[in-house]
Amino acid sequence: MANSKHPQWALDCKRPGTELRKINGRYYLYAVSSKWDKDAKKTRKISGKLLGSITEEKGFIESNKYKISKQHFDKPLQVKEYGASNFITSHFNAYIEKLKTAFPDIWKEIVALSFNRMLYHSSIKDSAFLFEKSYLSELYSDITLNDKKVSALYRKIGIDRAAVTSFMKQFIRNDEHIIFDGTQFISHSKLMDEAKVGYSSKHNYEPQRNLLFLFSVQSQMPVFYRLLLGNITDVKAFKTTMQEAEFINSFVIADKGFYSEENVETMNNFKLNYVIPLRRSNNLIDYSEIQNPEKHDFDGYFEYQGRFIWYKKSEKDGKSIYLYLDKQLKSKEEHDYLTRINSHPDNYNFSDFKNKSHVFGTLTLLSNAKAKTPIEVYKIYKTRGDIETMIDALKNNLELDKSHMQNEEAMQGWMFISFIALQWYYEIYMLIKKKELTAKHSPKELLMHLAEIKKIRINNNWVVSEFTKKTQRMLDKLGIPVT
Repeated sequence: MANSKHPQWALDCKRPGTELRKINGRYYLYAVSSKWDKDAKKTRKISGKLLGSITEEKGFIESNKYKISKQHFDKPLQVKEYGASNFITSHFNAYIEKLKTAFPDIWKEIVALSFNRMLYHSSIKDSAFLFEKSYLSELYSDITLNDKKVSALYRKIGIDRAAVTSFMKQFIRNDEHIIFDGTQFISHSKLMDEAKVGYSSKHNYEPQRNLLFLFSVQSQMPVFYRLLLGNITDVKAFKTTMQEAEFINSFVIADKGFYSEENVETMNNFKLNYVIPLRRSNNLIDYSEIQNPEKHDFDGYFEYQGRFIWYKKSEKDGKSIYLYLDKQLKSKEEHDYLTRINSHPDNYNFSDFKNKSHVFGTLTLLSNAKAKTPIEVYKIYKTRGDIETMIDALKNNLELDKSHMQNEEAMQGWMFISFIALQWYYEIYMLIKKKELTAKHSPKELLMHLAEIKKIRINNNWVVSEFTKKTQRMLDKLGIPVT
């Protein structure tokens, strides 16, 4: 060994798969391996990580990084999603308390399934895997979410409509402005009679189910829903929904097509204020005041979002009717119609234009809110447009358009989980909106960044791992701590 360039005490620490290096007069042991280079047709050495230092007095001294890596190798390293789990259990703590009240035996399972639904749009078969990879599985270590368990949970929730209703009623307050919104989703079940072929605004005539949502304007979130047969419209289901939700002193903001004598009578019986838009062809509307340009006898005008709106209030059959004219909108609709005459002369003509032109730019509202001015009635109705834009965007983000549930009870349970996920999504949107950051961030983006924050288990201790500065900046702007 006399001819070796390294002393014997250093060579004694060398093992297969390692190499000695002398750096600045000190000895170090590095991992080393080899790989065949087929181009050069020879073996090449591949240097690995530092294992430790070597001294004549102490021999081999492991580096701290090598100790940690050995621990990870000896005991498999556990890494779990943490940011989104922590956000849900902390930010929605009051919400979870409401779930405990309504579902004392299965509230943890409901939280976990709703979490998977919101974050991953998960199916039943993915539930267990997604739950185990999240930190929720550590917080709720006493539950399991295998396929059989989840299917049973959906059915259990679906059967207990009383518990579902009692939970939703916790979000309903008196004197609220309520928006009714109907939507459809496709049912791919071959076993359910409840999925009927019905009308779809998208002209999709696959078997479908109808949903009736009730949205609170004040909290800007859904507060109640009913899952209907595919051939039952939300107008037909209105009375039953009102009885089940037990609204008191609320203000209903309906959509076009909702008006009927029966619905108006129902709202009067429930002592509800309402604003209902009438179709332009409705016989309650008197266009005589605006058909004659020389008469043009409006009660007044007001400015709304940079446009001047003319209004006329009238009474008919004990009903207050508000006719509004937006001249800018009238000009646009006239232009659009004349354009169609030129491009599609078989379907549009000037004679029809003259017969319809007096209704262009108009909006007519029916309301029993005697204390409200025409301006207030108009503004109340316009809140519906803002909410509807958000409704469409958020429902699409949750893929609330299809279901593969194979029986009615499971379908009802799936809908409840989807409803919770939708409420959470709205609350996240409102958090971003309050910080005036909707132009820069979305709920989907925030959840994506939160899900990238992990916790690592080292020596039985869970430690939050590093995450990007971009994520930290976003959380700081939104006031979301990671603890």
